[in-house]
Amino acid sequence: MVAVKRSYSAPRREEAARATRLAVVAAAHSLFLEQGYGGTTIDQIAVRASVSRPTVFSVGSKATLLKLARDIAMAGDDEAVTVTARAGFQRLLIEPDAVRTLDLFALHSAALLGRYAALDEVLRQAAGVDDEAKALWETSEAERLRAARLVVGNLAGKAELRLSRAAAADVLWLLMAPDLYHRLVHGRRWSRQRYITWYARTLRSQLLA
Repeated sequence: MVAVKRSYSAPRREEAARATRLAVVAAAHSLFLEQGYGGTTIDQIAVRASVSRPTVFSVGSKATLLKLARDIAMAGDDEAVTVTARAGFQRLLIEPDAVRTLDLFALHSAALLGRYAALDEVLRQAAGVDDEAKALWETSEAERLRAARLVVGNLAGKAELRLSRAAAADVLWLLMAPDLYHRLVHGRRWSRQRYITWYARTLRSQLLA
């Protein structure tokens, strides 16, 4: 009798691996928010995700899990597409009116920060005690500056700026900082709509002549 080799579905295995990875990252994300970076252990993540300790390590170290949680929170999913390449961001770039561009940017930012601002606080604190987290924090700060420069360059082609491009990018980089959203929405209990209204008005007054 000829032995029949069992077939398997590579896509099915890949989907199962992806589901496991997402479960581990989601568990790490929730524990980071609950207990902070230093207070969270790999064992706790394994228990929360209902997987083994080696399975957690197969996804990554604690710092890697923080990075993955950050990336997914910022993007809204785990697709390999940068935030600036996504439809929401591209929509504001192709908008011809500068004021409308900033209104769209305020909406886009509020959605992103609603997912990410609390985790950014974890990252900021972790950067003070962990070299990998510090490197991730520095990368995050640099990425925000690149995004600010992209938006300012786009605005400059639509309207007169109040400041030089370099200064405007620095101001926008500051205003894009997640801790502003965290302080106002989580700290001062502003509604999301109140934040969006304030943010759009502030962007217009600071950036446009």
